[in-house]
Amino acid sequence: MTYSEVMRPFAVLAALGLIVSACGGDTASSSPDLEIERRTGFAVIVEQRTDGASIGFNAERDAASGEEFDVSESVWRIEDGPWNEPPVNCLGRGQRIEIGVAQVQNEARPGLLKERVVWVSCLASEESS
Repeated sequence: MTYSEVMRPFAVLAALGLIVSACGGDTASSSPDLEIERRTGFAVIVEQRTDGASIGFNAERDAASGEEFDVSESVWRIEDGPWNEPPVNCLGRGQRIEIGVAQVQNEARPGLLKERVVWVSCLASEESS
């Protein structure tokens, strides 16, 4: 793996931080304010589309549905491995995952926030951890 391949996911996260800090907020603060909430659960639905992918996320593995998230632009990794560029290719129905969710501006409805998955970590099953 080349240096540029290793550094590319970090460049994506740095660019996201710069965009967030440039798009408003307190001008007295020099650091971006992007809180990322960690959530652990299961991909109970995985939908591959021509324009990306989305998941149904639920705390229960056998749930029929879950909270829908677009993961098309999320960086990803398998367990503690290296971060990879999109698209996420470790997802399957019932896959145990941890996601990092941030509140971002909703372009379709200015002034409102929406949840966005910044990263996905595919985890080992609970039996093997």
